[in-house]
Amino acid sequence: MPGKYGSRNAQGKHRIAKDDPLAISLLKEEHHTFRTLFDEAEKARPDRLVAIARELCMRLTVHMAIEEEILYPALKPVIGGDEVNEGIVEHQSGKRIIAELEQLDGTEELFASKVHVLGEETVHHIDEEDEDLFEDARAAGEKGGIDLDALGGKLRSRQAELYNQIMATGETGKTCEAQPDEVERA
Repeated sequence: MPGKYGSRNAQGKHRIAKDDPLAISLLKEEHHTFRTLFDEAEKARPDRLVAIARELCMRLTVHMAIEEEILYPALKPVIGGDEVNEGIVEHQSGKRIIAELEQLDGTEELFASKVHVLGEETVHHIDEEDEDLFEDARAAGEKGGIDLDALGGKLRSRQAELYNQIMATGETGKTCEAQPDEVERA
């Protein structure tokens, strides 16, 4: 039974449509996984919560990297910078919590709260992507401004590369993610 996040997977623009281009369907599949894992985290016992948090941190790190390396730069010229820049700033917030979680072992008093807040922020972000960013991307694709199937192939290839790197070394290796200067100076 889906929880408060996972139930969204079957609603409105969060659903994976048969005509979704590859880039959108790939990212929505991941969004579904995130919502499901955050629901599981809400009910998990402490030992299971640590495993879920580790999986979420790894998956989110890869997801944000492929969006920032491939998706966002491809979309910015065709849909404008506002949504893309907001996404980058929201990613930065998530990365900070992930970095904190990766330093913890799960016994800390605030561990579950950090996972919960990461969930709230992530679900807000992915809901906006599903409802706004992807719709704008789809419209740009329909006008010939971007090939979202070809972009999806690039996303999938880079995602596999990053997961293979994690399997081999435990780390993603070098990524080319966005550097939100404004956030760092604040």
